[in-house]
Amino acid sequence: MISEHEFISNIISRYTKNTNDDVYYDGKLLYKIDGFQLSYSFNFMTFYDLGWKAVISSVSDVISRGGIPKTFLVSIGIPKDKISKLEELVQGVSDAIDYYTGIYAGGDLNSSDGSGWIDVSIIGEAICYKPPKINEDGLLLITSPIGYTSLIFLSYLKSWSIKLPEKAKGKIRHPIVNKQLPEFIKNYCDEIYYSTDVSDGLLISLYNIMERSGKGIRIYNFPIADEVMEVSKEYSISLMDLIKYGGEEFETIFIVKKSQADKIVDELKNLGYNPIIFGEIINEKKIVYKDRKVEKSGWDNFLGWF
Repeated sequence: MISEHEFISNIISRYTKNTNDDVYYDGKLLYKIDGFQLSYSFNFMTFYDLGWKAVISSVSDVISRGGIPKTFLVSIGIPKDKISKLEELVQGVSDAIDYYTGIYAGGDLNSSDGSGWIDVSIIGEAICYKPPKINEDGLLLITSPIGYTSLIFLSYLKSWSIKLPEKAKGKIRHPIVNKQLPEFIKNYCDEIYYSTDVSDGLLISLYNIMERSGKGIRIYNFPIADEVMEVSKEYSISLMDLIKYGGEEFETIFIVKKSQADKIVDELKNLGYNPIIFGEIINEKKIVYKDRKVEKSGWDNFLGWF
């Protein structure tokens, strides 16, 4: 079976003007749509949480690519047995849009078979959009450590046998992208080669960077939170499983000039982040860790985990 990512790169790319990015840039504005099935939930989540997260899924891409989200359009397909939850879903959407001082301009509402779905489109103001042109002196940093959602997904796959930190549930239920991040990106635009969010999983994001730029990446260390590593040791979870079963952590990867990396790290700390420099750009088109090639893995909407 063809994967989602292969279908996008090999088939959809024949028909669209945007073949090399997860947002579209027209010289002034950024455009993004993202969504998911309403069944992509857990027993500790509400429909309000799903509405909130749907907005953040698109907001994260726009902000991480150097934009300010402005106008939102939301399309919802709701099964008849979930209509009583519809207002709760919309309230989560509305509150998240208000949090980013955006305009909820409308959308579309449909009935749906199955579990239903939600898509959020954003038109954003481009303030520091960077094409994937990356110099070899680039260092990779992430705004804060990841791995909390990996524990969620792994625990779900293991019938909830892994005891979860409360922070992990919060990351899934009520994710937030720092509202000050666009201003930071604007201020350090000249020092940033490229930026992208990591919501699709770390390795998928790194492979996207590689394909878009034609450059490779040497990983120094995987930016997994200490608390997550402690839980993984208790349950004998491997590092590569934490990486594979990640995603939906709306942190940002920056590729920055090596000479400016320390200054950028300090500024991100001032914004409340815990940034980590975790890799560097290399000329050879591959991703390596401890001198070994790292294969692409993560979630695919057609294949599942791979």
